[in-house]
Amino acid sequence: PPDAHYLPGTVTPDFMRGVAQLSRSEKGPRLAVELLGEKGIAVQIVPHLPKTYLDGAALRLGGARPVIGLSLRYDRIDNFWFCLLHELAHVGLHLDAEEDRVFVHDHSLRRREETTGSSMELEADGWAEEALIPKAAWDESEVSRDPSGMAAMALALDLGIHPAIVAGRVRYELGNYRLLSQFVGSGQVRRQFAA
Repeated sequence: PPDAHYLPGTVTPDFMRGVAQLSRSEKGPRLAVELLGEKGIAVQIVPHLPKTYLDGAALRLGGARPVIGLSLRYDRIDNFWFCLLHELAHVGLHLDAEEDRVFVHDHSLRRREETTGSSMELEADGWAEEALIPKAAWDESEVSRDPSGMAAMALALDLGIHPAIVAGRVRYELGNYRLLSQFVGSGQVRRQFAA
């Protein structure tokens, strides 16, 4: 709802975990945007600007409700969920405390940010990763040692999340973006938001 009031403190690790579990549904991206809207967090899907590398943004100016923008530069389910939860983490971690901030992201720079990035970016990455696939579950999972489709499906089922999220994590961890391509949900997000 356009007039939904945002209550600071809404975005917690548990809340983000609940949002991540909406990914199980075929309409998970739309459901997540609707839920966040009900909580007073606007999510805008914007066209990708040619010759830019923008994936997402989070802002809250002048005490207004938080706004998350997503470009869907990579129209994949795994990418949608990581970008959404990264921006949502900024809302809970940083925008509740400092309202007049803007965070803009190119998530393809994530590896470089691990060594040179700001602590705020690393914190947001950590919250997003933990909400999607908790570290303990990842470390104990078969897929962390054997990146097979069956192992990815098993972990997704255990965590109540879409298999694309597990496939995306495998690809990121191994730096091999050819692995598990059939699981990442290419072309399945943007169409959910077509007018």
